[in-house]
Amino acid sequence: MKKNFITGLALTKKITLIAAVAATLALQSCGEEDGSPRIKDAQEETIYESTKGVITEVEEIEPGEDYKIIDERLIDDKEKSIAIVHNLEGTVDTLSLRKLKEDNSSSYRHSGLRSILYYSLASSYFNRNMNNVSPKQSNYKNASAYNKSAGLKNDLKSSATSRRVSVPGSSSKGYGSGKSFRSFGG
Repeated sequence: MKKNFITGLALTKKITLIAAVAATLALQSCGEEDGSPRIKDAQEETIYESTKGVITEVEEIEPGEDYKIIDERLIDDKEKSIAIVHNLEGTVDTLSLRKLKEDNSSSYRHSGLRSILYYSLASSYFNRNMNNVSPKQSNYKNASAYNKSAGLKNDLKSSATSRRVSVPGSSSKGYGSGKSFRSFGG
């Protein structure tokens, strides 16, 4: 019995040693020639947060699937941001963006509507960073609706508050270069 225990202990030590050597080699292969890691320090970034609200008017094209933005306008109170939805049946719904943000279900027709709103001025309500607000031309019913929103984006950003935040560094070169340190898969 004592011999089996000693053999088992020796095997455990060998496995531990092999794992430590493998981990050391893996870490060295991820570093620079001098052995230092390839991760840059955290970086400072300016975040612009909207202070104004948005009324986004959309028209349903396909039931619950496809919507087009027909108009957007800015309002002073961000918490009163809404989406006015003209449904195919001829009805009009007024939806609070706050409730849409809090509702994680895909009930009603919200999943198709959300995907349109995320690429409109309404995304300023969902995003904390105005740098991520980018109206997408294909989501608008026509060029004039898109151009109006693109112009309003500047007004929305000029009234936004700004602050500096620290964001994770990124890898400097090699596999996963340019991606966030916290990203998955490199």
